[in-house]
Amino acid sequence: MDKKRNRDFKTGAFQVVRKATMDKTIRNVGSESIADKIVGKNPNAVALGRLGGLKGGKARAESLTPEQRRKIAERAAKFRWMSLYDEVKATQVASMLLELNGGKMDYAKCIKLLYNIEREALNRWMRPVIYDDLFSLPHGQVVSKTLDKAKVENQDVDSFWQKHIRTLDGNNIKLINECGKGKLSKAEINLINEYFKKYQHQTAGQMMDEHHDPGLFPEWKNPNGSSSKTSYQDLLCSLGKTDEQIREFEEDLVELKRLKHITK
Repeated sequence: MDKKRNRDFKTGAFQVVRKATMDKTIRNVGSESIADKIVGKNPNAVALGRLGGLKGGKARAESLTPEQRRKIAERAAKFRWMSLYDEVKATQVASMLLELNGGKMDYAKCIKLLYNIEREALNRWMRPVIYDDLFSLPHGQVVSKTLDKAKVENQDVDSFWQKHIRTLDGNNIKLINECGKGKLSKAEINLINEYFKKYQHQTAGQMMDEHHDPGLFPEWKNPNGSSSKTSYQDLLCSLGKTDEQIREFEEDLVELKRLKHITK
């Protein structure tokens, strides 16, 4: 009886720890829309737990057979086209910034803040917040997909962003409906608050000047009046991440794209 009771206790404790760990992983990943669909339904959900830390990538890479390497490369090519951009999270981040600023903000400054937050998330956690496409423009770095949603000419497009945020003219962006913070983790909310305070008294022009400073934003490349894409790999390299860390990030990105594909 004592052995059975002890075994039941251990089993119950394991389930509690396992559930708490999975819940924490999902919150930290910041991909609730994907995680909610697959937890308990697909064994590949465990792949989400690989995000946000170093996991002995060198040893894992060295243990791969040529066939395994080939399959990884094929999988990466298959899902390379897929975007992980999260419009809802992008709207929630921007909404938080606008709320902190009294409901309105300079259009260019908001875009710069969004980029800086995305950049710092990659630096701290090796994962983005909104998975936007990053570009160098003449006036500095931008989150491209969010920039497109905020453009004046796109205000009549029916989207989640447009239901909550409006660009009034070329200089101002305004919160028109609250959208909550449901998809943002506690760490992400803290980062948004931190970066709002950091740049609260800077103008959009001052933030543009910072983006042109190679000592602060070495990833910015002069596009000579056009635009130049900044890959996650280029940014991570400029942030001083190792080849091993970048390789693991790329593998995680492919896995998230695959999970998104199978849970559509």
